[in-house]
Amino acid sequence: MHIVFLIFLILAPIANACFFTPKWKLYVLNSIPADTIVTHVRSKDDDLGKHIIPSNGYYYWSFCDTIDRSTHFDGEFWWGRKYQCLEVFYKLARWKCDRFGFSVEYCFWLVRPDGFYISSINISFPDPLWTFVRSWVDVENPIFCSYRS
Repeated sequence: MHIVFLIFLILAPIANACFFTPKWKLYVLNSIPADTIVTHVRSKDDDLGKHIIPSNGYYYWSFCDTIDRSTHFDGEFWWGRKYQCLEVFYKLARWKCDRFGFSVEYCFWLVRPDGFYISSINISFPDPLWTFVRSWVDVENPIFCSYRS
């Protein structure tokens, strides 16, 4: 019995650790005044479901990257009659958010009335660290996500 407890004490702290790759923490921040947005995030292996993000609220998830750095998350976003689909984690997020060598990497998506911004730091807007990525499109002409198989 004592040996099982000892093994648990040794393994428990590393159960949520990432080996040979960083742990990523991604945030979607709703900066649309007095309105909610809906997001649906998924990868080839994980469907994180739909989430309603209130004004000035956020949605967050974390994951361990793959050794070959092929982890890929797409996100769909709805705001009233507006829509957008983005690669919320893949090449752009790595380029903008990877700080090389940190055991935990952070990436922030800021959703505003004019569109979507990305940064490695959650800093007040406007700031040069926020990079504009894409505008909203009307629901009448959506560009649907093409999920990788």
